[in-house]
Amino acid sequence: MSQIYLNLNNQQAGPYDVAAISEMLSTNQVTPETLGWMQGMANWEPIHSNTFANLGIKINTQPETLFSPQSDESIPEKKMHAKQVKSTADMTQSSASGMSGTFNVGQAIGEAFIFYKSNIVISIAWLILVGIMVGIPIINLIIPLMGVNFYTCVRNFRATGQKMSFGELFDFSHALDKIIGPVVVGILIAIGYLCLIIPGIILTFMWAFTPCIQGDKPELSFFKAMKESKRLAKGNYLKIFFLVVILAIFAFLGFILLGVGALVTVPIAHVALYCAYDQCNSQ
Repeated sequence: MSQIYLNLNNQQAGPYDVAAISEMLSTNQVTPETLGWMQGMANWEPIHSNTFANLGIKINTQPETLFSPQSDESIPEKKMHAKQVKSTADMTQSSASGMSGTFNVGQAIGEAFIFYKSNIVISIAWLILVGIMVGIPIINLIIPLMGVNFYTCVRNFRATGQKMSFGELFDFSHALDKIIGPVVVGILIAIGYLCLIIPGIILTFMWAFTPCIQGDKPELSFFKAMKESKRLAKGNYLKIFFLVVILAIFAFLGFILLGVGALVTVPIAHVALYCAYDQCNSQ
């Protein structure tokens, strides 16, 4: 039986079988343009594509009507612009109200596994390169930028199924914020730990999502990303604590296995934090 994942509100959902997706189409829970993916596919495809049609998914709406020249929604650029405007409006509204979503720890880790399996080569290359650069003065300043860019790659994969490329790790747009943001957060958290530890723990939870937000919305300054992280973390401190502990143990286990296991566990732990952020941000 085919197990199909769907991209719902920029978040991976599923898996679903053919009958379930046909039912969702009939009740307008999804549209023929909704992106889907299953094991063996190189990229995400709309569920009206031949790949899914051959499985027996019933499409009630003709795809060509969705691309009618008279419809503004048929123009990809306008659809993307409308989506960006809505995302900005939602962020502004939620920030003003102080509301935040939540996340599921197990789901975040599971989604990170899916990303890793589809991007295993570049994920390992990223970690090896970071390990090499960490001991090189000046050059090691690029490491925070690469970490933020890694999150941008995760965002693109979750939204469209686009696989990560090595060159994307060296995107120097908004480079100053991408470098300074993680460094400033790290320094402030370290100072917090020196002040009787508890302040450091609180700051860790408060700013945990900062680099994720910078990867998701690189146009934001690192200061605004810190504020947004604080908002999203509100009410989720306990879950963030469990997530950080689980990911730390998970990464540590990788190092125990002669260090080789870290090539799996560290990238997955990195991605899981973004998946948790994305769940919070999507609600």
